[in-house]
Amino acid sequence: MIQDNLLFIAIAVFVFLLIGLVLTVVEFNYGAPKRQAEEQRTSEYSQR
Repeated sequence: MIQDNLLFIAIAVFVFLLIGLVLTVVEFNYGAPKRQAEEQRTSEYSQR
């Protein structure tokens, strides 16, 4: 009986970790770090 509960808990934890990983990848592809890198590149070009 306890093993069944542990399996469901392990699956739920895995799903939460997977969601967190996907959100992290999306944030780094489209979020603030990419915008900061683009701003840094544009400021380097404007200084020339």
